[in-house]
Amino acid sequence: MGVSNERQIDSVHCRAICDEIGERLRMMLRPETAALPVRLQILLDRLADQDRDLAPSIVPDLDDMIWQPAVAELHAA
Repeated sequence: MGVSNERQIDSVHCRAICDEIGERLRMMLRPETAALPVRLQILLDRLADQDRDLAPSIVPDLDDMIWQPAVAELHAA
């Protein structure tokens, strides 16, 4: 019924278009030119503060990982 208006481009041109879009976005969204919204900056600051606090370690001590005979076993021998 209708004529198809589809246009297809090869992978080389598609990649070039994507690269150009990416480069323009990088230029527009440079950190020094785009300030974060206040709420997002507050959340990022809180996350950085939490990263600075020492979290409890979930890794067992080396002594807990190595089998050591109980004191009673040493006296029995």
